[in-house]
Amino acid sequence: MTAKLLTASILLIGLMWTTGCDKKAAPTSAKPDEKKHKDDDHDHAHGAGPHKGTIFDFGGGKWHGEFTADHDKKEVTVWILGLDEKTAAPIKAEKLRLVVSNIDPKIEIDLIPADKAADGSAHSFTGKHDGFAKPQEYKGTVSFQVAGKQYSGDFEEKPEKK
Repeated sequence: MTAKLLTASILLIGLMWTTGCDKKAAPTSAKPDEKKHKDDDHDHAHGAGPHKGTIFDFGGGKWHGEFTADHDKKEVTVWILGLDEKTAAPIKAEKLRLVVSNIDPKIEIDLIPADKAADGSAHSFTGKHDGFAKPQEYKGTVSFQVAGKQYSGDFEEKPEKK
């Protein structure tokens, strides 16, 4: 009986260890705080973002994204945030590509910078589509390119807990 309990406990701990955000190993050149965050990614959870949106990971832990939809405007915004999931983290990207895959037909649009600075960086990107008029939980992927490197992140809105 004790061996079964020990085996079950080990399996449960292993399962808890492997669940969480899908992350790649931290590069050896990572800053200490970035490396710590990446090492902790396997068991961190995302809360609501600073704009009350859905938080998700980008770039192997380099950034977070926040997705929100304004149904009245038929508009979505994706903010690029830092490791703390709160601070704006501007990137030099011409656009973000948004694919919402849980509706038919799926939505594929480019989001353009809403706050482009003189150096070409931005941290909020918006786009409009009639498919965003209907209030629902969206699921999809956001991708972009910075300095020739491709980044992407998957998001999924969840119903509010009551």
